[in-house]
Amino acid sequence: MERLTKRYIIQSLDNLNLSKPIRYERYYINDHLRIQKREDAYQKEILDDNNVLLKKENIKEEEFLDLKKQAYQEIIRNSYLYLEDEKISIKEYLEKYEGLFRVEVKFNTKEEMDSYQKESWMGKEITLSPLAFDKDLSKLSRNEFVEELNKFLK
Repeated sequence: MERLTKRYIIQSLDNLNLSKPIRYERYYINDHLRIQKREDAYQKEILDDNNVLLKKENIKEEEFLDLKKQAYQEIIRNSYLYLEDEKISIKEYLEKYEGLFRVEVKFNTKEEMDSYQKESWMGKEITLSPLAFDKDLSKLSRNEFVEELNKFLK
């Protein structure tokens, strides 16, 4: 299954018309299992080899806390909707990945994605970089992350 998204980087959230943030705490157990706390809900997600979500289910806090102990990485982020275009969301990363603001644009068709012209406020495209997906981001050391981030912010 092909993912119909493009991802861009921006320097900050300043002057953007955004929804209230939703806080995510994500923990990667392995390449196919991640858990997350989304506000007050606890969830378990099964991913395929391409990082496409196959299954999501709500779990109890106890199961979440048990699985969290097995995690190799934690990602904390706020997620916003861009109120001027429903296809666009923005992720603001905190703690280890602070400084990353990722814009995600979702499309219904490949043609729509291929013909898309980014908004003037969007920075460089990062769709093919390790910054594009949390799973890839989770495997970067802090130094590797900073090095990768600097490639796109210059």
